[in-house]
Amino acid sequence: MGVLKRPAGADAARVLAVGIVGWYHIWQQSWVSPGPLEPLVRGGYVWVDMMILLSAFCLTLPYAFDWAEGKPFRGCEGFYRRRLVRILPGYYLCLGVHFAVALAVGGADWRLAGDLAAHLTLTQTCFLQSYWFTRLGGALWTVGVLAGFYLLFPLLIRALWRCPLGLLGALAAVQAAFGLFARGLAGNDYLMAFNRLPAFAGVLGLGMGGALLYAKAALVLAGRYRWLFAAGAALAAAAIFGLVKNSLLDAADNRRWQLEWRMPLAGLFLALLLCLCLCMGQSGGLLRWLAGASYGFYLWHQSVAVWLKQTRIPFWEGDVPPNQRWDTVWMAKYNLLCWGAALAVSAAAWLVEKRLTAWIQRRKNAAKTA
Repeated sequence: MGVLKRPAGADAARVLAVGIVGWYHIWQQSWVSPGPLEPLVRGGYVWVDMMILLSAFCLTLPYAFDWAEGKPFRGCEGFYRRRLVRILPGYYLCLGVHFAVALAVGGADWRLAGDLAAHLTLTQTCFLQSYWFTRLGGALWTVGVLAGFYLLFPLLIRALWRCPLGLLGALAAVQAAFGLFARGLAGNDYLMAFNRLPAFAGVLGLGMGGALLYAKAALVLAGRYRWLFAAGAALAAAAIFGLVKNSLLDAADNRRWQLEWRMPLAGLFLALLLCLCLCMGQSGGLLRWLAGASYGFYLWHQSVAVWLKQTRIPFWEGDVPPNQRWDTVWMAKYNLLCWGAALAVSAAAWLVEKRLTAWIQRRKNAAKTA
């Protein structure tokens, strides 16, 4: 049962989702075509929804197994501390470097000060400047959305324990109602709405409900029918690819498409996640390391790609970037360098994050014994 409670499929889904989002952002800068996978990469930003669903799934999973096994509710003692220790060291490290770069390149002004304040308080999606026009890293907004979910999680998990269908229905209703409200908005008002926490309420609910489904299924199946679930994962991945290729990429407004199709797409993401969890064994080795480092990779990859191009690494001359002149040799070198540098920076950040986490834990232990 220990194998099932730490499913490799969840780590595989995390690496897959972060990798596709990273591929999209690097492709934006390099223009290196991924060949037949180009539709997947061009629509890669929708995999952020998978990351959000996965966060709800993984946080709920220990409670889901207790629920499926008829154990008492374990409570939420220490939840906030564990989330803060897991998320904030790497986040604030990344934010500090971005702030130093922003100061060096553009100097200080009131916009940067407000941008920093919003990021420090994880409220960046509440302000246009810190969300759409930030100088502090385009990927950090997702942490702000998840922080809102973490804040509510102790309440949500208690409600899920008492009445699963009631909570899941309520979260779906919140997202549907917010979606109806957002559809009437235009311009910057809509841009500020479609990725706010209420717009993900149903997605988070699917993640929490999916954990209950997995716990029930894992107790019964216990590693059986793996080939069937592997085929299900392949089918779900093909359906996601087809939806992106034949619907998203033809949409007149991809941001409105995201809001309207978010729940159907999240359903496919959940099917993929569940099938991966049921067809794979224990997480460990390289996969677990990649999953652990994926948080840092997500925070850093986009900015690393932009900084490399801005500092002309690999070297290029003129005023027009080489990808816009279709310099394929430079594009190939730059593409490889972006991946290598992003992985190296995320690995280094992961090591620093681990040291910071250990230091925080030592301080906590010292305070207890004092």
